[in-house]
Amino acid sequence: MKFSKKKKAILCFRHWDNKSFAAFKSLHKCVKIGVLCVTYSLSNISAQVPAQTDSTEVKAFSLDEVEVNAEALPDVFAQTGRTITQISRTDIEQAPVQSLTDILEFAPNVDLRQRGTYGTQADISIRGSSFDQTIVLLNGINISDPQTGHYTLNLPVDIESVEKIEILEGPAARIFGNNALGGAVNFVTGIQKNNYLKAGITGGQYGFYKALVSGALHSKQTSHHLAVSQTASDGYMANTDFKNLSIFTQNQWNNQLIPLDLQLGFTQKEFGANGFYGPKYPDQYEALNTFYAALKGATNGKIKISPSAYWRRNYDHYVLIRENPEAYQNFHYTDVYGANINFSLVSRVGKSSIGIISRGERIYSTNLGEDMGTPHKVPGQTDQWYTKTDQRNNLSLFAEQNLYIGKWSISAGLLFNHNNYIKDKIKVYPGIDLAFYPNHVFKIYTSVNQAMRLPTFTDLYYTGPMNMGNPDLKPEQCTEVELGTKMTLHSLTANIGYFYRNTTDAIDWIWLTDEQAWHTQNLTELHTHGISFNILWDVRRFTHKDFWLQSVSTYYNFMSSNKSADEYTSFYVLDYLKHKFNISITHRIIEKICVSWKIGWQDRNGSYFKYNIEDGSEVETPYEAFWQIDARIYRKTPHFNIFIEASNLTDKKHQDIGNITLPGIWARGGVIFTLGKAD
Repeated sequence: MKFSKKKKAILCFRHWDNKSFAAFKSLHKCVKIGVLCVTYSLSNISAQVPAQTDSTEVKAFSLDEVEVNAEALPDVFAQTGRTITQISRTDIEQAPVQSLTDILEFAPNVDLRQRGTYGTQADISIRGSSFDQTIVLLNGINISDPQTGHYTLNLPVDIESVEKIEILEGPAARIFGNNALGGAVNFVTGIQKNNYLKAGITGGQYGFYKALVSGALHSKQTSHHLAVSQTASDGYMANTDFKNLSIFTQNQWNNQLIPLDLQLGFTQKEFGANGFYGPKYPDQYEALNTFYAALKGATNGKIKISPSAYWRRNYDHYVLIRENPEAYQNFHYTDVYGANINFSLVSRVGKSSIGIISRGERIYSTNLGEDMGTPHKVPGQTDQWYTKTDQRNNLSLFAEQNLYIGKWSISAGLLFNHNNYIKDKIKVYPGIDLAFYPNHVFKIYTSVNQAMRLPTFTDLYYTGPMNMGNPDLKPEQCTEVELGTKMTLHSLTANIGYFYRNTTDAIDWIWLTDEQAWHTQNLTELHTHGISFNILWDVRRFTHKDFWLQSVSTYYNFMSSNKSADEYTSFYVLDYLKHKFNISITHRIIEKICVSWKIGWQDRNGSYFKYNIEDGSEVETPYEAFWQIDARIYRKTPHFNIFIEASNLTDKKHQDIGNITLPGIWARGGVIFTLGKAD
């Protein structure tokens, strides 16, 4: 590599030899690049999200001279032999969605089972895992809820503040610690480099509205971002109304010693929970308040040190009969708090990393946990007291080495984990990822990784009219093997992959006929196989950017899972998406008016007890496969974005979970104005 010094912070490169490409990260400078073979890829492209990228595939092409910020890599998802999907800001703006949960419907190998619309409540799983086996991160901070995975997507941030979404498929224990059996989803917000003010309003059927205001102030040493949004609806049927409020601020101080990033967030949700936790009770109601704070930093030296500390609190008030709370109600609040520190060094052979992950989880409840010595009063209530509690602490040490040897890329690591819930010795979870590049077109990759998940407080303790927890549950364990190949040829990208996961002591809610209730239990063993195929054609790179057809993409996922145990009805683990197929097309219709089409087909394994509200009878019914078509027509300029969109154009009502019927066609329209320049 040859270069000449042009400015103190700018290096002008004249030649790139495609070796030791991680060296940019060690320079800690802004690099100006002329012609260059860059790291570029698209991994498991979502048909619904046409521009998803993965940082692990190499493609050679020429670029005009651009500036590249060469700070050390902060992205923990840069694993060479793994399947990683990225959803960009452009993808989010083009999709016919109003919430972060809705955009995940369009990601490959992701199963989003919605109870309530527009982010009210949804369970997320990856590769046929359960929703408690997937962790959710905000800017790399694990904000998963230990009470139940139903609350993990209570994100204190609106879709307008998110710059990209990263989805890592498969076990990720050696990176993130406990509970990442199926994978991890990271929502990344972005500090703007320009001052701007943005305001928008959206309206639609069923009394739907969304109002948002956001803005940014930027100077040489500081950057500040604030976003406030509220979404509400009267509901598409009885007791499905909701009102969601989100406030998020991110602030950065760019001092030379250690740049700091402070994030604060709050979300409030109030909604009618028609049949959410049992069809016999259509008048359920829930209210949640979630607070979030995180402080992160990163040094600029040769050895990069990245400390962080965070806290998340979630309040939950559940009512069985909305108009009669005294009949049955529960109050809970959970605290999640932790501190992490990572050390990394980039050298000629790759990147070496070690780190410590410390995390505490605590719950106070009227229903979940062990008996408290002294009850605590429930805030805002005159005669309600928290009488149950539990707490557990986790400490992990990880070490990882990334190597680049010829056409091979290798990433291997270990996680040493101790949790006071587990009575025996320290657990070790290894993993290795391999990638081979025979040329600039093909990549062959494989990986083997292990992980574990602790039962949630709901799994352990919940007791209700139709549910019974199990305090004797053991942690889940899994080993997953992945094999695949990727091809990138000019404007065309394709990928085919296979995975096999063996899970022992899998936790599920099963139906006990003799007790007429759902009960948590460890399954003996689960064997899950999956095949995925995707292809993306970026038409604009094949023709020119003004061509009427802009992009076409498609993917298909198939999964099969079987258990080594007696027959029973599974509520979650065996109700996976057996088939998932999607097509996405984006094209212009006239001048700068574009249309984005999202066409999907889903076929779910398993069954549910279909409830007849007239006579109270229940009949075991298999899930029905369905097609869904969503579309958005939009016109976007630097100062406004106007759109009309609709979900479920075929008006096909369906179920993701049991007896909860999701809405048919739902049309919306809106406009977003921007003063200044938003990146």
